[in-house]
Amino acid sequence: MTDPMAPLDTAFAEIERAEKQAAEIVSAARLNFGRAIRQARETGTKQVAIARHFGWDREYVRRLQEAADIADGLKAAPDSPASD
Repeated sequence: MTDPMAPLDTAFAEIERAEKQAAEIVSAARLNFGRAIRQARETGTKQVAIARHFGWDREYVRRLQEAADIADGLKAAPDSPASD
């Protein structure tokens, strides 16, 4: 006798895999956007100008760039000890 829940379990597992993949894609895109912010700032664009362009506050723009800087090893993570 077949388990009537087996197809549901399979379909649910597919949803979980898809959600994990989507989260990884969004995370990578956010890091790339943070890198683009860093590049724009290196050429003189102010955080406030970026924030206004997207309708965000400056702090959000700063956090996006900071995440990319940490991921790229340009900045220590806030919870890691500072290098001396």
